[in-house]
This record gives sequence, structure tokens and C-alpha cells, in this order.
Amino acid sequence: MLMLSRSFVYIICLSIPLINTETIPRFDMRDKDGIIFDPIAPRAGERLIATCTLVGLTPNDKHHVEWSLKRFNDGKNFTLAVDTDVLQFNQPVPRLHAIHATESSDWVLIFDPLDRDDIGNLTCRLTDTNSREIYLTRFLNVISEPLVLESSTKDIEVNEGDSVTLVCNAQGYPAPTIEWQKADAQPLSSGHIRQMGSQLHLHQVTRRESGIYKCLASNLVGFGSEWTLKLSVRFRPYVYCERDVGQATDFLVDAYMECYVYGYPPPKISWRHERSAGLSNIWNSQDYLIEATIPEMSICTDCILSRLTIIHVKQAHLGNYYINATAPDFPSEFGRVTLYQTSDCQQFVTHRNNKGCKRIHSQKSSSNMIFSRSIFLSFVVFIQLF
Repeated sequence: MLMLSRSFVYIICLSIPLINTETIPRFDMRDKDGIIFDPIAPRAGERLIATCTLVGLTPNDKHHVEWSLKRFNDGKNFTLAVDTDVLQFNQPVPRLHAIHATESSDWVLIFDPLDRDDIGNLTCRLTDTNSREIYLTRFLNVISEPLVLESSTKDIEVNEGDSVTLVCNAQGYPAPTIEWQKADAQPLSSGHIRQMGSQLHLHQVTRRESGIYKCLASNLVGFGSEWTLKLSVRFRPYVYCERDVGQATDFLVDAYMECYVYGYPPPKISWRHERSAGLSNIWNSQDYLIEATIPEMSICTDCILSRLTIIHVKQAHLGNYYINATAPDFPSEFGRVTLYQTSDCQQFVTHRNNKGCKRIHSQKSSSNMIFSRSIFLSFVVFIQLF
């Protein structure tokens, strides 16, 4: 019996884990804050060095480092540099510099000088060829004196009785305090000379609250930035005439009538003379002169001083004169001044170049009498001598 030898075949199966042949680089950023600032508390106008340190890179790693800043003041995000290429944003003098030395793990971004608008989140971002990225961000506080922003309330017009809020926006670090006051140092609607806060609320404003308002921002760094605006309150015109006027007639002397016209917007002014046939409009002529001036603010605000000159007062000029003030969207207002006759010239309303005043005639008569008397006395003395 043929004996067959058995052959045993052992199959050994080894469990081999799958291995990704692509090596995954591991990158870390040193320093718990991610980015180191020098100086630690930077001030606007100074030189700042921001250093971002990366570890775990090899010479074969392909990557880019990007610096970006999300500004705190307006929320805009800007790319400042990629590797050592810097975006200067068309600045006349380059102030940004990006540095990376060969075989160094430090990436450096230099602000020279630092601007107050650089405050915000500064990010150092690493991107590689596998579209993986890591980044670290640190808030960049820029110490600066306060500056009131253009977004603050500008000159504004409101109707009398409306409510309005004046806003003063300011930036700076430390955060500035804001104070409101009127330029003429008059009390605010609250009754106080000054009021703190970025907003000034005025309820049911009146014409007395119109004027120049000042917003002052200050912090421990600077003396403060000032913002001024004009609040104009629209109100219906009204007229105030000082008094009736008396003058002698037919003596080549003038008479003046003065009225203060209030209102905003500035009213249109006209004069009329009441005659037997009715009211007649007055224009500049050989009989009349109309003038308008703006008085000092210490006298009145939102007012016009209107003067009517009656030239060489005659009998026909006597009577009532009416001044009318009209403004859009408001009813007209008027004032009245009466020109009455006096027996003598009124010097206080007589122009110094006018002639013919009785009082001037009487002075001339007195001087002539004195001259005649002196001649008479001289003649008597001459006779006595002989």
C-alpha cells in the first residue's frame, strides 16, 4: 500500500492597518495669546511690532501666512499682508512692513506708525496646500486721545414743539467720556449747564433752545475733541416795534422807525404806509430808505432789525406805518408805528447831516445876539473914551 505523505500548508493572515501615505503636518502657534505685541500697550503714533510664532513646520511644507485686521470702529475686515507682501492701501508713506527670516518660526508685522483706526482683532492665519488652515487672533488696543466721529449729528432743523436727539459718537482708548453744553453757556433744557452722555434728548423744543451746541469728548490721554452743531428751531414770525415816533414837519429832518422781526426761517419783511386811500407799499426812494441788519447774539437770536427812514419829514408822511413779516408755512405777522407831528425837531432821531432844525436855528439866533451885543458894548466904550 502506497503511503502518501501529507503536506500541511499554513496560511498566516496578518492584520495590517491601512496607512495614509500622505504625511499630515502638525502646526502649533506658540504663546497662549497667539500674537505678541511690542509694546504691550501700544499708543497711536508709535511703532508696534506684532510677532506670530509657528512651530512644527518643516522646510518641505508649503504654506502662506496672512495677516488681517477686523477694525473695531467700523467692523470692516482688511487683509494687511501675505507672507512678506504688504498692502499699503494707497498710503502716501508706507507704514506697514512684513518680515519673515529664512528658517525662522517667527512672522512679524510692523506698524510704523500705528494709527488710531488699527484698533480691532488682528489675526495671523496659516494656510497650506491641502487647504487646511489654523489661525490665532488677538485684540489690538490702540491707546489714543479721543476723536469725535463724522457720524455725529450735524446741523439740524426742527419745528417748535418737536422732540429731537443729538448724538455724539467718539472713539479713543480708554473709552472717552462725552459732555454736552451750549456755546453761549446758557442752561440746557434740563436746567443744567452741562450734561454727560453720548446722546442729548430735547423734548418739545422751543425757540429758546435753538443755537450752537458743543459736544466734548475726553479721556486720560488727551484734553479732548470738540464737535459743534447748530440746532435751528422753525417758528412763526413775530414783530416787536420799540415806540411811536414824533418829528417836526417841513424842516428837512428825518424820522426813524425800528422794529425787531423774529422768526426762523428768516421772514420776508415789507413796509406799508396808511393813507386816506388805503395802504400803499413803501420802496427805497427819495422819501424812504429801508435797511435790515442782524444784531449781536447778546441782543437777540433769530432776529432782524428793520429800520425805516422817512427822509425830510413832510405833512403827507404823518400817520400809521405797518411792517409785515412773512415766512413759508406760517401766517403773516405785522407791527405798527405811528409818525406824529411835534412842534420842534427831535434831535435824537435827526441825522447829523440834516439842516433846518428849529433848535439849530435858535442856536444861530442866540450867537448872532451875542455878537451884536459885543459890538454895541464896544461902541459905548469908544464914545466914553472920547
